[in-house]
Amino acid sequence: MKYKIILMVLLVTSAGMADNIDQAMVKIYTNSVAYNYYLPWSTDAPMESSGSGCVVYGNMILTNAHVVTDETYLQVRKEGDPRKYQAFVVAISHEADLALITVEDESFFRGIHPLELGELPEAREEVTVYGYPMGGDALSTTQGVISRIESSRYTHSGLSLLTVQIDAAINPGNSGGPAIIGNKIIGVAMQTMTQADNIGYVIPVPVIEHFIEDMEDGRYDGFPSAGFSYQTIRNDAFSAMFGIEQEQTGVMITKVAFDSPAGEALEIGDILMAIDGKSVAGDGTVELRSGSRTRLDYMVNRRQIGATIPLEIIRDGVQQSAEMTLNTTLHDLTVVSNKIYDTPPEYFIFGGVVFMPLSLNYLESWGRDWYLNAVDYLSYPFLFDNWRTEAREEIVVLTFMLPAEVNAGYESLQNEIVVAVNGTPVRNFSQFVELVDCGTEPFLELTTNLANTVVLDREKAIAANGEIMARYGIIRDRVLQ
Repeated sequence: MKYKIILMVLLVTSAGMADNIDQAMVKIYTNSVAYNYYLPWSTDAPMESSGSGCVVYGNMILTNAHVVTDETYLQVRKEGDPRKYQAFVVAISHEADLALITVEDESFFRGIHPLELGELPEAREEVTVYGYPMGGDALSTTQGVISRIESSRYTHSGLSLLTVQIDAAINPGNSGGPAIIGNKIIGVAMQTMTQADNIGYVIPVPVIEHFIEDMEDGRYDGFPSAGFSYQTIRNDAFSAMFGIEQEQTGVMITKVAFDSPAGEALEIGDILMAIDGKSVAGDGTVELRSGSRTRLDYMVNRRQIGATIPLEIIRDGVQQSAEMTLNTTLHDLTVVSNKIYDTPPEYFIFGGVVFMPLSLNYLESWGRDWYLNAVDYLSYPFLFDNWRTEAREEIVVLTFMLPAEVNAGYESLQNEIVVAVNGTPVRNFSQFVELVDCGTEPFLELTTNLANTVVLDREKAIAANGEIMARYGIIRDRVLQ
């Protein structure tokens, strides 16, 4: 309860400008164990890493989510103090790559003046990034200027949110450190563009404030997703055909996710002309501030879950108003989930056959270039066709076999999508497990996307499961969310 109150106070209270930024800086030491998505009953080897953070109001330390992801033990050291203190995660947003951690030993915060949040900066303002990059233990600073402000993809989550691009160096270990203008935080160092020199990205104050506001009730809801795809409009003939009076304005709705906010307000073929009070240009952007633009999805993810926003559309040549209530996140609407953190992978073993829901974590089992190396029918849904439909909410993958007598003859089957169980189409992972567990047919018949059929004797598979699990050193035959 006390942390809930602190989070609320953090948003509305000013702690006074810090006289010395250095004294609010914190180095974070993380021990972590990541889950293995190829062998989902196991974990990878423990790892040690470090990152940066700063003290903000309420004895909180602001940092990146990826600095503390999958943590098993956290320690922090404040600037100028050689001692390490045990720390704990209070709140985390993997979508926004942000976390708040604290130290229960209040002596840690003695003499520290918390840093304040500033405003969204302007392009070409000078900025200083503080942190503890690899190569030493001393606090380091780098200077640069604000290059641009727009929505960009966050590497940690894959979500597109508002970012501030800077030309100050951001190196490994800098993650979580504050970007400072005028003694106030204007962002948190997040990532760098490896293909270019001195292009770094920080998470700006509006995203930080969204995270803190979200946590006011002590529960993290996330960033809303409307659940639609669109085609940009750049052709005059296209505009004329659909009754768009101004050239290069509006976008055409091409896909809508099942049971999504967009599904209640939009139809395929609608022309979206304005969203939440902002006109939509033909390239799919809206005005962020005078002289700068960003992607229209910013108008959705800047809001909290539960907000209702107005729309202006053209349908069948008639301009009309609509609205949608943003009650879902991207995870709620996609067939293949984005990166999952801090949570054991789901899996199910029956008769030595291993099943999992398809996720980006599993696709990354093929390595950094998974989109080139993974079988195309697994990567395609994530890359090109990821909205849920009424018939398909998740993809269930037969990942591989634990060879045993009961599944003899199927050893070569792996990475195939299960489309039906005894003739019943598979809708999602929990329904699939129920179909297998509760079936009464003497034989379990699985049909895959490659037209393969797996038939198992149900009674023999159930009887053999315990022995198979023991043989391969697996404690549980399932982990379900």
